[in-house]
Amino acid sequence: MKKRRICWITGDYFIDVDMLLVPYLQEHCPSWQIDWYVIRTSGSRIQISINTPTKVYQLKYRGKDPRIIWNYYKMFDDMQISQSDIIYSDFLGVPYYYGVLLHYNNGVPVVHAAHNIIPYKGWPNKKLMKWYVNYSFKHLKYVHIFSKYLERYFCSHFSGKEILICPMTVKGYGEVTTNNYTIDPSKLNLLFFGNIKENKRLDLLIDAVKSLSIEEQNRIHLTIAGKCDNTKRYLDQIGECNCISTFFKRIDDQEIPELFTKHQFLVLPYEDVAQSGPQMIACFYDTPVISTDIDGFRESIIDGVNGFLFKVNNKKSLSLVIMKASRMSQFEYEDMRKNVHNYVQNNYNLEVISAKYINYFNKILK
Repeated sequence: MKKRRICWITGDYFIDVDMLLVPYLQEHCPSWQIDWYVIRTSGSRIQISINTPTKVYQLKYRGKDPRIIWNYYKMFDDMQISQSDIIYSDFLGVPYYYGVLLHYNNGVPVVHAAHNIIPYKGWPNKKLMKWYVNYSFKHLKYVHIFSKYLERYFCSHFSGKEILICPMTVKGYGEVTTNNYTIDPSKLNLLFFGNIKENKRLDLLIDAVKSLSIEEQNRIHLTIAGKCDNTKRYLDQIGECNCISTFFKRIDDQEIPELFTKHQFLVLPYEDVAQSGPQMIACFYDTPVISTDIDGFRESIIDGVNGFLFKVNNKKSLSLVIMKASRMSQFEYEDMRKNVHNYVQNNYNLEVISAKYINYFNKILK
């Protein structure tokens, strides 16, 4: 029996979304031939470490440069996308990519992985991005939505689409191999991790920590680790607060396991979110999360069970939750970690997630 072929395209900036899933599908879905292609964007420094056959394409030009159109045509020709049964596209390519792909796919169904749906403060080139996202949704029939919250928004703005509703898999970076961060195990160690954007409200978290009494501050420590374009703003805000450490840089992949296993909680004070990569890393390492009570987090975080929720944009609510976490017994904390592990096994493990993908692909080709 001839295998059906999926041309699976991943952008380097989404490589962590697919790096566990695609190899699992390739190994456990014998009726499908999944040819995996990774697109490295111009000037990218993202590490691509994949232990499975794939082909990496290097784009010569930046996204808004019209010359990139020729890059796309040559790439799609080499991929032989028109000979596929399905094209799964986890790449955005503003503003030309989907225009070229939909001209070149020869009627092959294209599934768009919709990471960007709701405009938020941190969107780069917001007007262009909004136009491009709306253009893509208008012309694409098959769309992958990563949460029920986003599905509700999507369906209220677009109709007539066949939707796959499936969360990201957890993001694992292996075992701990580094020892670059000094942590005091007698304290509650909190982690803020990832690229620092305005909508992620690091400023709120810093204010919440500084608002604690000196006695409370002596019980906790906050590590901030991630790339930041305005370090002075946050360093000035932190001032002489000794319970906050900063590592304003791109964190190497090999350091991620150390950060997530040395800290007791990941803190996500976001005011809006589609889906959170750091949250999925925390899930992999059974690290509970303290997050805002917005829809994107309420779907997976049960307050007091597998994490804590606090009122969005509310410094007092966040500081009270931090105090509550600092007073947990070791038994209570380990019980919360077990709840994280169980939730992941029931909702995010590769077997569960991959079955949803395959069922969706089979439905498209019926």
